[in-house]
Amino acid sequence: MTRYIKYVTDEFLKEFKNEFLVKYAHLYKSNEMDKLKSVFSDPNHVIETSIEYEYEPLEVEPKEYDADIVRRNIRRVWESLKVLTPVQAEMEKIWVALAHTDYLDYQMGIFNSQIANPDNKKREESSLKSRTIFINGAKRSLAIHNLAILWWLAYYFRDNQNIENPYHLIDFFVSTPYRGNAVALLSSNIISNKEIALGILEAVKVLIEEEGMVVNRFPYSEAGKILNEVGGVRILDTLTRKEVKAILIKNLPNSHKVSFINDKAEDDIFLDGAKEENQDVEVTELEQLIKATETDSNVVILPVEGEEYIASVSETNKVADLPGLEVTTQQEENEDDDDMWIAPV
Repeated sequence: MTRYIKYVTDEFLKEFKNEFLVKYAHLYKSNEMDKLKSVFSDPNHVIETSIEYEYEPLEVEPKEYDADIVRRNIRRVWESLKVLTPVQAEMEKIWVALAHTDYLDYQMGIFNSQIANPDNKKREESSLKSRTIFINGAKRSLAIHNLAILWWLAYYFRDNQNIENPYHLIDFFVSTPYRGNAVALLSSNIISNKEIALGILEAVKVLIEEEGMVVNRFPYSEAGKILNEVGGVRILDTLTRKEVKAILIKNLPNSHKVSFINDKAEDDIFLDGAKEENQDVEVTELEQLIKATETDSNVVILPVEGEEYIASVSETNKVADLPGLEVTTQQEENEDDDDMWIAPV
């Protein structure tokens, strides 16, 4: 079904954002789709471009996480909207328009299945707002928006080298609830090109599948910190996907934020902390966090060409000790904000 890319005018976008909770949020809560359609069919509010795309409706994701639906939706969004350039796909005005015109059924369905929260109106409003308009930094907002996140996951993590299944890394990433992980990963300035993005995801996949690393947002946020340190001696954009993967496989297991299935927590405080930070994610006893151990040998190295990439983490579980790039202890970002507990993280 051929349709046309749309965008909202600057004037209307400003008014929509400023008055969102006062004039528009209640239209979601009372399921007044006709009124939303009326607002977004006004030619003074929405402009239709001449850019054609093949629209395909999305499936509404249920409250209980369904990875297969997410996988299908990512494919549909990309195959439909790959006509957008990255610059266009960063524009709030395009995503606000698409979410309230062609994809309004999906937008409203997500509100009803995942965001509506009669027991906590403040959380409901914050979640609706952050997943509808941009209220954070540009990259973080794109990683939270209901529709934009699907496009950007495909943009960064489609593996064009894998002809048979270019979505294999995306399928891995969304095999468990992904939203919190996506915010931790895509909102980082480290994600600047596909080589870096693919290298990060490949390394995390190896460590999870072969070494039992626990699936949560910490492998992604810690990967960004490690690569930040590497950026002190190398221009990150010059690193190949293979180099990024090797750096992280060597160094990520040593981060005190990262845990492995065979690790044993020292007390229940760390499990409680993990549950609090990931309120919508079930944390099992196997996912208990270990107490941080400070060492003086927390050193990141650049990979040596040709050496074996995957050392047994169960045997080494430490950062290789070549000198030159010291990892500093960084204060963890405060992620106890509205967008981190929007359903489901």
